[in-house]
Amino acid sequence: MFDLSRPTPQTYAELQLAFDYFNDELFEGKLPPCLLTLQREKRTHGYFSAQRFVHKDGKTYTDEIALNPSFFSIVPPLEVMQTIVHEMVHAWQYHFGEPGRRSYHNAEWADKMESIGLMPSDTGEPGGKRTGEKMADYAIVGGRFEQLAHALLGRPDFA
Repeated sequence: MFDLSRPTPQTYAELQLAFDYFNDELFEGKLPPCLLTLQREKRTHGYFSAQRFVHKDGKTYTDEIALNPSFFSIVPPLEVMQTIVHEMVHAWQYHFGEPGRRSYHNAEWADKMESIGLMPSDTGEPGGKRTGEKMADYAIVGGRFEQLAHALLGRPDFA
C-alpha cells in the first residue's frame, strides 16, 4: 500500500524491489548494485550512467540508473518496468559486454534485449530498426519480461 506520509522511501523501495527482482530473474543476479535516481531529463524515459558516483573511500564507484518521473503518470506501469530493464541491459553490457559508442545501441545490446523479452525498435513499434542512437522497445507478447513484469505488478509488496 502506498504510504502518502512517506512518499520518498516508498517510491525508492519500489524501484529497488523492481531492480532486484529483474536482476535475479533476467540477469541471474549478476548486475552490480546501482543507485536508482529520479531525473527529469527532457526527451528520455531513463538513462544508464556507468561509475557515476564515487564512494567515500575515493576508489569505489557505483553506476546510476535514472528514471524520468514525468512519464510515470502518462504511461502504463508495464512501460515504467520496461524502462528500468532497458537501462539494466545497458548496465549488463557495460559490465559483461562491449558497449557501442556513446549512446549507440548496438547488435549485442539488441540481442540481449530480445533474449529477455523486450523487442528493440527505433519507433517503439513493430517493424522499427533494432539498433541506433535513439531507441525504444516494446514487450514481446508472452515473453519473459512480460510474464515477470505482470507477476511483479500483481505482488502485494509492490503497490
